[in-house]
Amino acid sequence: MKKEEIHSQLYGIAESLLDENHTVSFRMQGNSMYPTLQDGDLGRVEKCSPDELKIGDIVVFKMHDKLIAHRLVDIFHQNDVRMYMAKGDKNYQKDAPFTCEDLFGKITSFERKNRFKKLESPVRKFQRFTTQYFSKVLIPIYDMLLRLTSQVNRLHTGFQSLSTNVSVIVKNSGSLFLINSIIAILQGVIPFVIIVCIKLLIDQLTRSTGTQNPQPLVFITLLIVTALVFLISAVLSEINSYYSEKLSQSVTRRVYEKLQGKHASLDLSNYENPAKQDKIHRAVQEASYRPIKILNELLLGIKSIASALFLVGLFISIRWYLVLILLVAILPGILVRLKFSKELYKLKEFQSTKEREMYYYNRILTGFPFAKELKLFGFFDFFRHRFSTAQDTLFEQKISLRQSELRMGIFAQVFAVVLIFISLGFVSVLKMKGELSIGTVVLFFFAFQRGYSVLNDFFRSITQIVEDNTFLKDFIEFLNMPTRLKTQSETDSLFSLKKEIRFENVGFRYESSKRDALESVNITIPAGKTVAFVGANGSGKTTMIKLLCGFYEPDTGRILFDNVDSALIGQKEVCANITAVFQDFALYNIPAIENLGLGDISTPIDLEKAKKAAQAAGIDEVIEHLPDGYNTLLGNLFKGGEELSIGQWQKMAIARAFYRDSPLILMDEPSSALDADAELQIITSLKKLSREKTAVIISHRLTTVQWADLIYFFQEGEVLESGSHHELMDLKGKYYSLFQTANKRIEK
Repeated sequence: MKKEEIHSQLYGIAESLLDENHTVSFRMQGNSMYPTLQDGDLGRVEKCSPDELKIGDIVVFKMHDKLIAHRLVDIFHQNDVRMYMAKGDKNYQKDAPFTCEDLFGKITSFERKNRFKKLESPVRKFQRFTTQYFSKVLIPIYDMLLRLTSQVNRLHTGFQSLSTNVSVIVKNSGSLFLINSIIAILQGVIPFVIIVCIKLLIDQLTRSTGTQNPQPLVFITLLIVTALVFLISAVLSEINSYYSEKLSQSVTRRVYEKLQGKHASLDLSNYENPAKQDKIHRAVQEASYRPIKILNELLLGIKSIASALFLVGLFISIRWYLVLILLVAILPGILVRLKFSKELYKLKEFQSTKEREMYYYNRILTGFPFAKELKLFGFFDFFRHRFSTAQDTLFEQKISLRQSELRMGIFAQVFAVVLIFISLGFVSVLKMKGELSIGTVVLFFFAFQRGYSVLNDFFRSITQIVEDNTFLKDFIEFLNMPTRLKTQSETDSLFSLKKEIRFENVGFRYESSKRDALESVNITIPAGKTVAFVGANGSGKTTMIKLLCGFYEPDTGRILFDNVDSALIGQKEVCANITAVFQDFALYNIPAIENLGLGDISTPIDLEKAKKAAQAAGIDEVIEHLPDGYNTLLGNLFKGGEELSIGQWQKMAIARAFYRDSPLILMDEPSSALDADAELQIITSLKKLSREKTAVIISHRLTTVQWADLIYFFQEGEVLESGSHHELMDLKGKYYSLFQTANKRIEK
């Protein structure tokens, strides 16, 4: 149904309710009636006759397929037709005239933040009076108030967001953050204490050279105090380095725990959706340094606040208005940083896809899996060109932004330096007039220079916190991404496979696809039997395996284990009872015995069990001839590792599956990288292993699945044929044709 048709039906329902003397509520959008009505207010509309309307009423009328709530400003007749004209309290222009047919009613009251307000209250009557007679004067004021309210709301929202984000980051590290905060406060104050000590020393020296008698004891005491303050400053610096490192390590450990834990619980669909991949990419990228950076900026802000408070006291002791000059001097720099921190985030968000593309090309150019084809086919220059193009695009956009920031930043610095030196000149004049001592002038020089740096650091930390918090939002949103993973305590049923697995009207479509991967699949997998899925690429076989593992939930239908819906069992419990070899099996660069032990990490590694699994997969002799046997590190990523062929790696994956004692075995192309003899050995072992288990096998090699008890033939997400190998051959359908074609290829 079109949007216009929906609106028309809603308007009709509203009119019917009003005609029956019901009150209808409308949610206000926009601020054209500010301050009387604001965005989000719930206005209550009542039906009224045209004769009941008077100038100043807030009427609701239809215009350009929208409902407008504005104040009535004129009633006139045109060609014997009564016309009405309205205007928003914050609008300069009046609305187009409308007739009684477009009139819905008038607003008599409204609700704001769960508080009921009447339009006939004294305050609203005063607002009606002022807007009728002083509209042009009030509109600029209303605009300013709206902007101010918007900024306050943004600050409040930003503070809430920052508070939430920081609490997530410093969880379990609160005491360390507190210690670092105390150190930051002391480090903020001590430099100014040193300046005050130097001022007192200079004043003492100038008195000694004048008419006053020298006071050696006072001078020595001041000198000792100054030395002690210097010592405290140096010691604090060392302590700060220690506790800063402790905080950094504690937070980093926590962040990576949450990051990796979230990855473990995410559905596979998140990694197959480009938009979600962009979010994950930004989260992973920012998580490596943003949390520590935002805490450091917070500590810098705390340090700067302590310095600023002490500094204000110093300036008040000299001339209070000098503080205002200092604030005005740094204001342009603050505005520049705030502006470009927002622009930088927008650019980073825009560049996410192109940045992932650049990283992908770099992985092709530098990663081992691509090295052989890169050298053989000589397409280094092809991907190098693509990498450079993506890199140039990203760099040009960033440089363009930085150039604008540079120009405005230089202007801000020139403005600040001019004001600072005008202030220094003013204080020098006061000294010449004898209104200030030389020590006070030195104090001002040091304090102003240091104060400019402190306040600049403070506002820089504020803008950086805003920027970091904006970027950190991606990490927090990533942590809050929805997952379906359930713990056993949340499940209603335990896993059971004594009768069958049944697919009932199962349909599924990948998020990034426009076609159905599966459509109304109805099959049964008997317990204790071996079932094979065959068909062309893209027919839905592997999708069936993913659904069985609970990596995805069906869009329609359900999967039952002994008549219990898999959704009630939960993915964690389902996976705990499955052993599988996937087509895109993983290569783990860890010792061979641990490679096999990954098949069942819930129990300690059993060497004898591992050897039996390796023997069943035909990889035992290879492992035993490695330098350290089962303790040999596999792969070439780390020193001392032994690389295996792709076929041997696949045997390791199969052995890992054999090591796990589960009632359900899933094999997705288990022999794709194996020769005929190795395939025969795997099939023989698989037959033995699956005698008392349920097995599901996918293979393009029909010789691998002939022995299966039941075969399902898939085509374009649907099951076209089912039966044993002999039954399907006798049927002489799609399976028969595929088998005949495969045999002809073998004969050739």
